[in-house]
Amino acid sequence: MHRPSSAFGAFALGTALVLVPAASAIAAPPVQAPKKSSPHAVLIGGNLKENAEILQAIVDLADPDGAGPQHARIAIVTAAASSAATPEQAANPDENNAAANSLYYSGLFQSFGAETYSVPIDEAVDYAGDGYTPAMALDTGVAAEIAASTGVFFGGGDQMRYVRTLFECADAELEAFSDCADTPAMTAIRSVAARGVVAGVSAGLTIQQGADMVTGGESYQAWRDGATAGYLDDATALGYLPYGGFGFVDGVLLDSHFTTWGREGRAITLALATGHPYVLGVDETTAVVLDRTTGQGRVIGEHGASIIDVSNAVRTDQTVTGVRWSYANAGDSIDLRHNAAIAKGKGATKVKPGGEDAAPVADLWDSIDGAGGAYTMRDLGQAVVASASGVGTGVTYETDPRFETTLTRDQGTRAWTTSGGHVSFADLRVEIADAD
Repeated sequence: MHRPSSAFGAFALGTALVLVPAASAIAAPPVQAPKKSSPHAVLIGGNLKENAEILQAIVDLADPDGAGPQHARIAIVTAAASSAATPEQAANPDENNAAANSLYYSGLFQSFGAETYSVPIDEAVDYAGDGYTPAMALDTGVAAEIAASTGVFFGGGDQMRYVRTLFECADAELEAFSDCADTPAMTAIRSVAARGVVAGVSAGLTIQQGADMVTGGESYQAWRDGATAGYLDDATALGYLPYGGFGFVDGVLLDSHFTTWGREGRAITLALATGHPYVLGVDETTAVVLDRTTGQGRVIGEHGASIIDVSNAVRTDQTVTGVRWSYANAGDSIDLRHNAAIAKGKGATKVKPGGEDAAPVADLWDSIDGAGGAYTMRDLGQAVVASASGVGTGVTYETDPRFETTLTRDQGTRAWTTSGGHVSFADLRVEIADAD
């Protein structure tokens, strides 16, 4: 059973279509002058919803000369989506497939003043004349077009499709690849990443991490059963790819739809299983704009981003202690170079505890089989830091066994209200145990 996709949304493009001729027939435009700034990543947690602040940030970072005559040129990579079954599906931007998604995103970025190049790569050839194929990742004309861009945008879908199409990996059981090489298209993407901006939504966020990239799973099953290297048939089981993704963001595991879909449990499990001390998880319609040189970032959009710190965690069977969780809202900043910390933004005010105690919560990890909740653990954390007792609990929807999470505000916890009126917190203590 899979979560519904929310990385793709409706956007009216009128009657205009962005047509992509065969790459070998196109003379690639000259590479534009590099920006005189650090390379950046824009990590969007899912459900972009045409958020103007996020889109403008990407276009601005891709602009090679600011107020000068040149324009941002963004290569649109949508290979994480499934292939179009028919020419009609490929040409309809309201459909959800690699070719259609590229039309959608191209129109979206063009409406913000950027030029675009639709990268014609996906996982399969599904009809005669299909312009989106795996072979295009080896095409030198496609690579030249990508290299001529000032930014790259990765659409949503399944991050393993990016691995299968943009890498050439040695065979491994369950696709638990540990030995991969770049295709020419991926080499070109890296050249843009080194001087411009790489942005992605949902799977397009997750693929930007390095080793041990998550490939699927739900929090309850992850905590109960642990992590398995590879791409698993059971979408609720926690899988990960040892080789990882593109490696544009290092030092942390990445996850999308984070507190939106209750992915805290799977993130803690994977970090502990693979020896990574930190996880950066981003909520829907939210982005972390990250300077890839300094590791400094800012949160923009509608919700927030989480840092899970397991560097001092101890797990025994189904119990873990020593986990710390920080949640930064829009306007706050993130530092991935210095113990993955967050800091309050301008105009923030300190939260003064003393409110009502947080009520116990059912379905804390927003189970896919539950009532369809969202942001439940985030909401509990915000209630805990403002409460008089500073403690709150929640249990899993699933039973046999049922797990209980306890959130505790202690002397190391800080909390503030942002200028936008949202509660952020740093170093909230997290403990998970068998509730039975």
